[in-house]
Amino acid sequence: MGVIRKALLIVAPLAAGTAVTVVRRRRARTAAVRRTHVITVFRPPAELQAEQLPGSLKEIADDVEIRLRAAPGDRGTEIVVHIPEGSPVTEGEVRRALRETRSLLEAGDVLLPSGPPTTTPTLLNRPLQAATRHGREGGLL
Repeated sequence: MGVIRKALLIVAPLAAGTAVTVVRRRRARTAAVRRTHVITVFRPPAELQAEQLPGSLKEIADDVEIRLRAAPGDRGTEIVVHIPEGSPVTEGEVRRALRETRSLLEAGDVLLPSGPPTTTPTLLNRPLQAATRHGREGGLL
């Protein structure tokens, strides 16, 4: 047996074990971080109640945990939404609900982007329609 082959027999199991450990740690860290979403609303905490939040956040309230707390520096209220394990609600639904709720509380209406110049679905405007439809599910809150 060559020296390289012997070295591979020793190094390969160590590298595989290290890779598995790194993947497990990364999954555990992202699972814990991605299950809680926080958004700040420019309204005092005394004006808001978790049971009476407007919009689509009210629709998913039975499947998630909602808490309200004062934002740092008296800058309004933080709405904290935690998705428990086994909840049918997706991350995108929570993000969309938080954006719509903030818009309703601060502006009184859900502000939507202007639609495509044509309403006739074609192959050319299909990517734009998909981006507009799913635009509020991702990105920064």
